[in-house]
Amino acid sequence: MSNRTADLDLTAATEAFCARLSAEGRSPATITAYRRDLALVARVAGELAPGIVCREVTAGLLDQVFSAGAVIESERGQRSAASLHRMKAAVRAFFAWAAEAGVVDDNPARSIRMHRLPRKLPVFLTAAEKKRLLKELKGRPDFSALRDRAMIEVLLGTGIRLGELAALDMDDIDLDAKHLRVRAKGNVPQVKFIKTDLRTLLRRYLAERRRHGRPEMEALFLSNRDGRLCQRQIANRLAHWLRKAGIEKDLTPHGLRHTFATHLYGATNDLLVVQRALGHRDVSTTQIYTHLVDGQLEEALERL
Repeated sequence: MSNRTADLDLTAATEAFCARLSAEGRSPATITAYRRDLALVARVAGELAPGIVCREVTAGLLDQVFSAGAVIESERGQRSAASLHRMKAAVRAFFAWAAEAGVVDDNPARSIRMHRLPRKLPVFLTAAEKKRLLKELKGRPDFSALRDRAMIEVLLGTGIRLGELAALDMDDIDLDAKHLRVRAKGNVPQVKFIKTDLRTLLRRYLAERRRHGRPEMEALFLSNRDGRLCQRQIANRLAHWLRKAGIEKDLTPHGLRHTFATHLYGATNDLLVVQRALGHRDVSTTQIYTHLVDGQLEEALERL
């Protein structure tokens, strides 16, 4: 191990670690969160041990870091268990990489214990709410409403993520082959089936899209200024139509992915089908939807 590598400080090593994550295809949001958490850990470690470099970090020092007020509390009050859990995960991943890269001789984060967080049931639309939302969108003559309906129905009909939707290009849609292509988490290519009524809607949207958008624009979903709609704009459009439909749930575009998965499990009662549709690597990630449907069953039985 060279002296230069061994004497890397936490800030420089964090940038090298984030570059590795980027090369592995991790999402920009994940890299941003890791960089932010590791910057806080580096700052607190530097206050506890001024001038410290990576190879001097010990398990005891990390215990002090995670006991420090700046870590336990943020400007908005006590830091949530989920935030602390994510920060510990970032530190464990960072030092596992540092040990593999020869930046440290031994992994001081090996002893950090991760407690399983209670899983929150996601927010999703009931069948009646879904029908109400789509009814609000149907029959409107303006192009922006047709575009919004197409976006919302793609999310409801395929279960893709918001980032995947925003990144869709015209070439990613193949209606004759009945599929669309997305780059999923980890930059993994996936193909999603498009059902019949969604294909009909997309044919109509694409015809209008060609009339309204500049032909050189690759983005499937365009803003009113002919640029690619960003994730925040898409979320704002969904919020607008939820209000118009009188649905008061705090539902994000990711909630439409939960809606897709919940209704698919309710229709099939097959967790492996839902796992495959969502692209989950581990079926344990998908198991939450059994609880959601069980809850619907209990409500239905109460109404008997």
